[in-house]
Amino acid sequence: MLGEKSFISYKKYVCNFCYFSIALVGVLAVYFILHNANWMCGDDLEWIRTTAIGKVESMACHVGQGRFTPLGHYDSNLTVFIPYGHTAFVHYVLVAIYFLLTSFFFLKTINKIVPNVNVCLLLVIYSLFVYVSLEIFIFIVYSEKVVLTGLAFFMYTIHKIQKKASWLLTILLCVVIAYITYAKEPVFGVFVVFSLLNLIFRHKEQNSNEKTVCYFCLLNAFVFVLLYYILVYLQSDKFYNQGRVQLNYFQNIVVAIRNQPCLSIIFVLFIYKIFGILKTKVMSYSDIFLFMAVSYCMAYFVLKLNDAYYFIPAIMLALPSICKFLNGLLNLKLVKYPVYLFLCLLLYKSVKNIVVMGNAVSYNRVYFPAYFRNLARIAETNTIYAVTDSLKMSDLHYGYKVKNDEIFIGYWMTPRNLNYKFTYISSVDSVPKGSYVRIYDNDVNFYKK
Repeated sequence: MLGEKSFISYKKYVCNFCYFSIALVGVLAVYFILHNANWMCGDDLEWIRTTAIGKVESMACHVGQGRFTPLGHYDSNLTVFIPYGHTAFVHYVLVAIYFLLTSFFFLKTINKIVPNVNVCLLLVIYSLFVYVSLEIFIFIVYSEKVVLTGLAFFMYTIHKIQKKASWLLTILLCVVIAYITYAKEPVFGVFVVFSLLNLIFRHKEQNSNEKTVCYFCLLNAFVFVLLYYILVYLQSDKFYNQGRVQLNYFQNIVVAIRNQPCLSIIFVLFIYKIFGILKTKVMSYSDIFLFMAVSYCMAYFVLKLNDAYYFIPAIMLALPSICKFLNGLLNLKLVKYPVYLFLCLLLYKSVKNIVVMGNAVSYNRVYFPAYFRNLARIAETNTIYAVTDSLKMSDLHYGYKVKNDEIFIGYWMTPRNLNYKFTYISSVDSVPKGSYVRIYDNDVNFYKK
């Protein structure tokens, strides 16, 4: 009896410690999201020209050239109506709120899909999720933050209306689905997969609310594709990142998996689940989420985009299924200790990488504003010469680098000059002695001749 009480007490202590650690990981992530919050060189120029100076960002700037994400960054307009909303810190506070909402719905989803989840496993899965998704939440530039929050809410809510029908939640869920569809293009296909799998494999189990969501997803996807075809496809002569990746499809998939190793786990589990579904003819919501994850990956494989951050929504969709599978292994005596060892290593790597990534970004947030402020002071009284080939300026990515520097320098000038331009020359020999030079051909920093 005494031994049993001691075991129960020990188990309770472990549970409380793990829940405390989960909260600690979340706090650590929020700390790095907000630490040294400042404008970074890159896509932050979008905010520097709009919400950072109190202007509402237009939907139209994300429509065209193959892109159709009018709501991708539209949420940042909330900062215009908030005191000190023009500051970088308030923009990052908004991102931190998205992170906390995503974390809440993600953890609630795991608890619904795996009711008796091992709390140590829950800690590891959440830490892995934070490590993977922090690349999105630690910056303000990624529209995936809205997608992640929307998908986490979707996973949680679809389970909720399955157990207890609620038309209010159903309507809210449909609104969220519609919103995130216009935040990132592949999202529409994910919900098509969800609807078709539900209507085929779970049609007898669905209540009226679930069916409403499925039919809405199909209608929403049809409208999205129609609008994309009319507003973007017919109007564009070239598409986003066209020609950027000079790889065949197989090579591109290999590079994507190398950039985001979690994809290999997703596809191995996907193949395993296919055999299980064919055998039992039963598909759970966790299985459907896994299939949605694979469809999201496939969209980027077709587009030949292989950067790691593209696949983060897919990883979040797959993690409940991964958690359920690992939780089953922990109940098997023969393999549970090797699994525990694997989880310990995964927890260590996840937390370590959160700290490494956070510290690196925090440093850059201090370095780049100071760097551009100094150049702005120089530009106020001196001419800065940019040594670059005029032909290269027409290249999308090359020209973007030049434009980025000009806008950031103009932002920090007194008075502000967002239309600031360098004086372009083709050779450093023609730069007067004592002038400030930026050579773009070999990526040399600014220097004084």
